[in-house]
Amino acid sequence: MKIIVAGAGMGGMIAAERLAKLGFEVTVYEQSPSLDEMRYDWHDDVNPRIFRRLGLEMPAGSFKKKSWTFVSPHGVVVREFRQDENNADFSVERRALNRMLYERASAGAKFVFGAKVERPVVEKGTVVGVVVDGKEARADLVIDSLGANSALKKDLPVEFGVTQHREDEVFVAYRAFYEKNTDAPAPKYTNKVYLKHMGEPGISWVIQDNDPSLVNVLVGRIGKLSSYDLERALEDLRKTNPTIGEKVVRGGEICVIPVRYPATRMVANGYAAVGDSAYMTIPMLGSGIASGMLAGQLLAETIGDNMSKGVKKEDLFKTSRLWKYQVKVFREFGAEHCAVDILKRGVLNFPDATLDWMLGSDLLTNDEIGCLASGKMLRVGVKEAFRKLSITEFNRLRILIKVNNMLQKSLHAYRVAKNIPRNFDPNICRTWEKHMKWFYRAPRRDR
Repeated sequence: MKIIVAGAGMGGMIAAERLAKLGFEVTVYEQSPSLDEMRYDWHDDVNPRIFRRLGLEMPAGSFKKKSWTFVSPHGVVVREFRQDENNADFSVERRALNRMLYERASAGAKFVFGAKVERPVVEKGTVVGVVVDGKEARADLVIDSLGANSALKKDLPVEFGVTQHREDEVFVAYRAFYEKNTDAPAPKYTNKVYLKHMGEPGISWVIQDNDPSLVNVLVGRIGKLSSYDLERALEDLRKTNPTIGEKVVRGGEICVIPVRYPATRMVANGYAAVGDSAYMTIPMLGSGIASGMLAGQLLAETIGDNMSKGVKKEDLFKTSRLWKYQVKVFREFGAEHCAVDILKRGVLNFPDATLDWMLGSDLLTNDEIGCLASGKMLRVGVKEAFRKLSITEFNRLRILIKVNNMLQKSLHAYRVAKNIPRNFDPNICRTWEKHMKWFYRAPRRDR
């Protein structure tokens, strides 16, 4: 049986490797001209547990991530997070990781570079292939690893119900490594992230803790990032970070990253989405390498389990069988991402002055700041709730009530997501999806 992986994303390559070992004929179509040109030239933070889970070595050159320092919307308040070194993420070079995954996958799967996947081929309610550079390529299963703006997902029939995103559910980010201005004073904080930088929806960061010759800069905004807003943000960052030089040494590109809860429908007959195509990033930060890689493994596991149970070939890639993969995703990490998305939307909806106060006061503990930094859901016990109440001035109790409501909603979303139907029944699953979507209706912004 044939499997096509559209796009050589991290999760797609994990799936390609593991499915080839199960005996499938796997072909990976990648738009980039070559292996060396198919990944951004920068490093990203990854939880090291994913490498142990998948039996992989961490790529050479990876380094332990240092603690974040959070800066309030207009730079009024700075709050340092004290990292537990034993639980720190590692920054991993994307191209090194990419090469490692490619070498493993290409041992059993065929890679075709310079191949643009244009749209799906659908017959009788089933995806039966893709159109690549104007020509049809047939397969029994198509794995969508094309990213948030996948051409496959966009052109699937509406009746498939595969999740599409809103504009405010993606993060448009500029990332560049600038030559360091060594004449400038050494920074007090080496890992600064600016929440709602300049009062705009999104974040910026300035990191200078590993390579002494470079400054890692990101400017990201929800929905869109105009050239004007980018230049304003860079100018503002340079005012408080004079180490940022003028020359871009690495990166200098704009990318689109999903920052929302996972797709509530990521499978259809003959189709499965992994990674960014199914919105598997941590909503607070946009980090998605670990979850995408794990999803590739979970998809291969699901198919392998169905084979071992004697499922007929013609039924192997039906929605009812692939749904088990989605169940695994939500129970492994997707439910927590749903909870974190509630927190992210809540934080973006807070007035700037509220964020200034929350960061500047003792309302948030170091562990809670750490949860926000690592994209984990917040859980507040009764004792801690009373502590927060005791230190909150009367005129700020309204804020505390809003924070509590946000936390309760986050926990509710987590529980509903975790309770994803075990088996695929169209009506039951549709009801669950509607319940999930209810949590993420666009909120009314505070005045």
